Amino acid sequence: ETFHQMRRELGPMTYEEMIVTLDLVVLVALWFTASPIGSFSGWKVHVAENLNSGSIGLLVTLPLFIVPCGSQLPKIVKKYLGESRCGSKIEGKKPPMHILDWDSVKGGFSWEILFVFGGGAMLAYGTVASGLAGWIAEQLSQVGGGEFGFVLIVSCVVCMVTEVVSNTSTMSIFGAIIAATASLKGFNGVQMMMGVCFTASFCFMLPTATPPNMVVYATGLIKVREMAKMGALLDLIAIFVGTCY
Repeated sequence: ETFHQMRRELGPMTYEEMIVTLDLVVLVALWFTASPIGSFSGWKVHVAENLNSGSIGLLVTLPLFIVPCGSQLPKIVKKYLGESRCGSKIEGKKPPMHILDWDSVKGGFSWEILFVFGGGAMLAYGTVASGLAGWIAEQLSQVGGGEFGFVLIVSCVVCMVTEVVSNTSTMSIFGAIIAATASLKGFNGVQMMMGVCFTASFCFMLPTATPPNMVVYATGLIKVREMAKMGALLDLIAIFVGTCY
């Protein structure tokens, strides 16, 4: 009964909700059919092979800045859809004009998250493309000492790198080199690889490290300094436990 009451309080589906639902269905369909599926080659082959999911999302979202909102529809269309479905509401004094209005978007969007995420992506790409990550991995192969010390040093370095580079990229860069080094030093290669694999997931300090970190940061309740402070403590604990394991 509670859910039925909540459903009745929602009222009829508005015109804007219809348009956004249609837009979402089209977006999902384009995403799923962009790449090859069985004998179907995918539509990207005939349009632009290098088109990524983000570009497709922008392509489908931008028309929402042009499509008029319910309050701006002709009277005949409002009568056909129902007046109750076309009562557009928006925060602020300026009346709404389109499904998406730039004034509302720029005022309600956390731009610092975009810059943080974009900066992190650029840093990760630069670290890999410049060869810095590969150079660090090669230097690790020359580290001396016993097995425990080697695992501890590798864990610390991999944990540092994975804060700015994706887990998959970190594993692909360090995995092969550490496995070969372990074989040459007479260490257990499986244990070394497990250490690198676990440590590649120890990314708790920065918002750009993993999507969950970004979701937490996006709430605005946690500052980067607080996340880095507590994340560093978690990293140290995880490295110690992982190395001992």
